[in-house]
Amino acid sequence: MSAAARFSGIEARRSTRIERTVPMIIVGQTKLGLSFEERTTAVSLNLHGCRYPSRHDYSVGSWVGLQVIEPHGENPAPVMRAQVRSIHPPMSPREMYQIGVELESPSNVWGVPAPPDDWQRFMNGLGVKLQAASATAPAREPSAAPASDASKVQPPAGPEYRSTGVTAFPTPPPAVHKTEGAQPAARPERVVITSDQLVAAVHGKLQQAAEKAVHSAINSHLMDAVRQALTKIDDVCRSSVNQMEQYSAQHLEAMMQSAREEVLIRMDARLADDRRHWDEQQAEYRQRAEAIAQHLEVLAATTQQNLTDSQKFFERIGGEVEPTIRGRLDESIARATEEFDSAATRVSDRQLVRIMEDKQMVTREAAAQLEACGADARAQLQSAAASVMEEFKRQMDVQMDLSISDATQRMMSSLDALDAENRAACEARRRSIVTDVANATQQSTEEFRTGMKAFLYSCLVAAVGAVDQHAQTTLDGMKDPTTALREMAAAASSGAPQMNAPSAPADGTHHTDTQSQPHES
Repeated sequence: MSAAARFSGIEARRSTRIERTVPMIIVGQTKLGLSFEERTTAVSLNLHGCRYPSRHDYSVGSWVGLQVIEPHGENPAPVMRAQVRSIHPPMSPREMYQIGVELESPSNVWGVPAPPDDWQRFMNGLGVKLQAASATAPAREPSAAPASDASKVQPPAGPEYRSTGVTAFPTPPPAVHKTEGAQPAARPERVVITSDQLVAAVHGKLQQAAEKAVHSAINSHLMDAVRQALTKIDDVCRSSVNQMEQYSAQHLEAMMQSAREEVLIRMDARLADDRRHWDEQQAEYRQRAEAIAQHLEVLAATTQQNLTDSQKFFERIGGEVEPTIRGRLDESIARATEEFDSAATRVSDRQLVRIMEDKQMVTREAAAQLEACGADARAQLQSAAASVMEEFKRQMDVQMDLSISDATQRMMSSLDALDAENRAACEARRRSIVTDVANATQQSTEEFRTGMKAFLYSCLVAAVGAVDQHAQTTLDGMKDPTTALREMAAAASSGAPQMNAPSAPADGTHHTDTQSQPHES
């Protein structure tokens, strides 16, 4: 079995399938009860249905609306009902459902210019059945009896009446005007049509026309209402999405701006504290260096004073011991000067080394404190950003839920209003159509009664003329007895019953043969 036969979902053997693409619009409901309208293309079709791909999952046995799209959009086809017969699910997410539907009324809605022979036979047979069903006559007209059986039919002895609701004329025996050897003509039966039979005959067509009008009106109003509802829903969704995007962008920008300002304020405060602490330490170290320098200056001044005093002492006693101790004193002074210079140099070097070490230690501590402050600031910034993002996500979820619920409520209220309007419009249209049909039926009945009255009046006039002519012929025959006896003998020899002169009934109505009423035949 081919893929088309396996996926079609219709009784394909009833008519030949054709592989042809026909664009169309499908309107229906999914298994979850959600209404949809999609544009698709039939890939395999016949006289009873088609197969097409769809993105939605239907229920087998559900009904959908099917509208064929014309090539140039001219003369849009009406919406037809079709029943889902089979569903083939997709084998992968990239594929689509294969839906097979069967038309409610089989016909060549696909616009196939040269349909197969079985399509032609089926459509011809369907047309004959429809014509036979819609054109049922109120009383069938029997075929004329053959000439060989005409002699076997015995005419009634007296007038024959039928209770049909209209004036019925009796059937008198035919007048004898034939010569000897001539066969009597067959008497055709009467055809009686009543107003009830006429109304019953046209009732099917009137009901079918009314159903078509109601169906087309409902389809047009429903499709317009569904399109308007979908357009409104799309507009509301777009506006809601735009509002949410604008609100989200503004709120996110405001939150990021506030977080940035707060982080900058905190970093400025920490940097100000670190700068103040660094300035304080620098001032403290500067004070220490200045105190050491002052202490060194005092030591140098004291040493210089001691040297001056010693020099004065030596000058005072130089005169006494100058010859003996000048050389020793000079050596001692030189040695003391060298020791002082070396001691001062060592002290200065130690103080400078200590100052440099203190400076490096202070610099390392300041760098460590700055790094710790930076890490703390980064951690606080990340935590603040995470909290801000969490709050933003929560508020975004709340706003989205509110917007979705509001849009859902608006959509449901709009659909309820549209449903009420459609029902009211359909009810008003149905009432107007029923009223129009009743008026048309009454008018047709009145016209038929008027026509029948005129027709019966003309028949009555023709019957009166025929009766007068027959009476005149009878009188002429009575004036010529020889001819009357010859005719009576010819009638007796041919087996025809003896004719009596027609007499007027008690109610004054004239009767005549159906042969004198060419309009009734």
